[in-house]
Amino acid sequence: MGLTVNAISELILLLLMTVAVILAYRKLTQLDVNSHPISLLDDLLLFFCIPAFFLYGIFSIVPAMLKNNGLSIAITLLQVVQVLLQTPFIIDGLRRCSNTRQLRLAKPGRELVTFLVVCNVAMWITETFEIKSHDRRDDRYDVYGKVLWTMLSHMTVPLTMFYRFHSSVCLADIWKSAYERGE
Repeated sequence: MGLTVNAISELILLLLMTVAVILAYRKLTQLDVNSHPISLLDDLLLFFCIPAFFLYGIFSIVPAMLKNNGLSIAITLLQVVQVLLQTPFIIDGLRRCSNTRQLRLAKPGRELVTFLVVCNVAMWITETFEIKSHDRRDDRYDVYGKVLWTMLSHMTVPLTMFYRFHSSVCLADIWKSAYERGE
């Protein structure tokens, strides 16, 4: 029962984050483009983590499909979709500024960026401190075995956790710099 509640909570959070990213991107396109952004390292760090989401998704969706676990399939697919939408949003947002007084006062999309910061921090904290004792009943253990799944998850999960942490930092940077005058 508790695992189902946890899974449903994660699904709802991912749905909200996906909708928020789409809405925030529409709002941030109103801002001006900064002609001198400095975000190459942030871009590289974000892109470096994306394959971990794909691998984790592939390794998770196969057992979920074999066991007909619709909730796990939905969560896995939504994790990948959310990351694929959020990454270009962050990359674009780091290159935005507000050169007009009207934009600096209106701050379009700032509340959505704030929401995404909080959600990414929540996802990072959840993944970092989540109790792993439910792994004994995990479909992935049944398919891959304990040793192999432990190795696969230890190769991918740290990068997915880093992505959530780094995304929250980049989103906080967008929150601060996108609503100031460009350089």
